[in-house]
Amino acid sequence: MFAKKVLPAAAVSLALVLGAGLTANAADATPSPTASPSVSKTPLSQASKDARAAAQAAKRAALIQFRLDLAKYQAAKATRELAISTIRAAFNTAVSNANVALSNALKAITVTGDARSTAVNNARTVFKNAVAAAKVTRDAAIAALPALPAKPKNPEGND
Repeated sequence: MFAKKVLPAAAVSLALVLGAGLTANAADATPSPTASPSVSKTPLSQASKDARAAAQAAKRAALIQFRLDLAKYQAAKATRELAISTIRAAFNTAVSNANVALSNALKAITVTGDARSTAVNNARTVFKNAVAAAKVTRDAAIAALPALPAKPKNPEGND
């Protein structure tokens, strides 16, 4: 059984290999290409070498300046984000305290009827006023922060 499968496969493989060899010989019958004349390069003048060196130096200097400006920008951005996170934490604390005060005020109400409804509305109004005051304080504190400088542009154009 093994011979029945292997022998035909070997015959097909042999035919493919021999056929490939024949086509390779047929391709060799074509004439070989001739070498084309080489193009001689003219040496660069000293002025063009100096100009190229100056351009490369200017590009390196611009890239170094970009990296310095980017580091300053990232530091300013991190400082601003830290200040904003502190302001937001203070805002969240103020809102949380107002929420606790509302909860305690609602638990302390012992009257019934219209007096209870009035007391609940007053407690909610105090809560809303406290949250509004916290928002105003937060927004004013964020507005008082120094503005973020403009992000520097990469001289290579890869932003």
